[in-house]
Amino acid sequence: MKKVLLAVLLVFLTPIVVSAYDLNEKFLIEGTLTGVYQYGDIDIEGTDDKDRGVAVLDLGVNFHPTDKDEFQITLSYAAGNGLNTVVPFSLAPYADDLEDDLKDINGGKRDYLLEAWYKHTFTFTKDASLGITGGIIDATGYIDDNNFANDEVAQFMNDIFVNNILATLPSYDIGGVVELDISNFSIRGLIMGSKTGYTYMAREQIGEVYCKEHDIWKPVFADVEKEEYRSYNYYALQVGYKVDTPMGEGNYRLYGFTTNKKFQNRDGTGEKNLKGLGISADQKLSEIIGAFARFGWQDDKAATVVHDAVYSGGLNINGKLWGRDNDEIGLGYAYLNGADKAEIDNTNAIEAYAKFKISEFSDVTFDVQYIKDDMRQEKDKDGVIYGARLNAYF
Repeated sequence: MKKVLLAVLLVFLTPIVVSAYDLNEKFLIEGTLTGVYQYGDIDIEGTDDKDRGVAVLDLGVNFHPTDKDEFQITLSYAAGNGLNTVVPFSLAPYADDLEDDLKDINGGKRDYLLEAWYKHTFTFTKDASLGITGGIIDATGYIDDNNFANDEVAQFMNDIFVNNILATLPSYDIGGVVELDISNFSIRGLIMGSKTGYTYMAREQIGEVYCKEHDIWKPVFADVEKEEYRSYNYYALQVGYKVDTPMGEGNYRLYGFTTNKKFQNRDGTGEKNLKGLGISADQKLSEIIGAFARFGWQDDKAATVVHDAVYSGGLNINGKLWGRDNDEIGLGYAYLNGADKAEIDNTNAIEAYAKFKISEFSDVTFDVQYIKDDMRQEKDKDGVIYGARLNAYF
């Protein structure tokens, strides 16, 4: 509760700071306070229906002393983990970074600080530029972007419609990005160093028991599940093309990624790398309707891989249809194929949301999701999740 009150207090105080810095166009502070409530109607034996709420405060500080130089710091605070830690599905029903995600980020000692980077842009001509970014970055800001399915705060809530989860995009670690834009073509190259958590069983002393026969205390041992983090490097390259058609703008992106060999393979005899390909596309079909699609494939030799292929797509319907330009409806469907020897055979996800603007600084979204994991050995898992999201922007 204290964290929620702090978030609300910051919402009221920050606009005062922003207005003071509005006198200098080189300095900008922006923020979003998001409240989410979700209820899960879960059809799994032994699992009760559950509901959770969460509050998230995102703050961004941007300083651009020149047209070619830019500094960015992004902070996030959250109270609660929503349904993500209690539902038994392979997909998270809310893709935002929540309370546990924002502490000890990626196994380090950093809390709440998500991004801290510097970017310099070289402008060659009106239609050609090269941007170089370095610092603490988020790969999802550069790879697998999509105009209609890429923002858990303003669009879909399920993580499969925010990014391709098979791309295993790292976030909030040291890295660098090179962005080359030439007319309608773009090339993005990214390298990051990050960490992945894994669990293992270790035999540890959990206590002592008194032995009357020998008048001594004997240690008691048990197998204990422990978690550790393993460092790895991540590399990605994306090529994009923007088209202007009579229907409207379209964006088509093809990317590939790989890591170094830091992930245990399925038979436990060695280490493998993660690697795969992805496609992300969005296309306006009219002033009212837009469509998006994502396809992804990942090598499944590493034990951490749950799915090896994903096919998703959907529609975006603008509120112009009913006379409100800032409203929108989103519809999405995703199919994920289970990796070889993984527990899941396949996963299906459907999501629909309707977002309505309340004022210049706020909006509300109503959301419903259906998730089903078809299991190879265990009983299938499925359920419907109903949600509401309220945003305040400042």
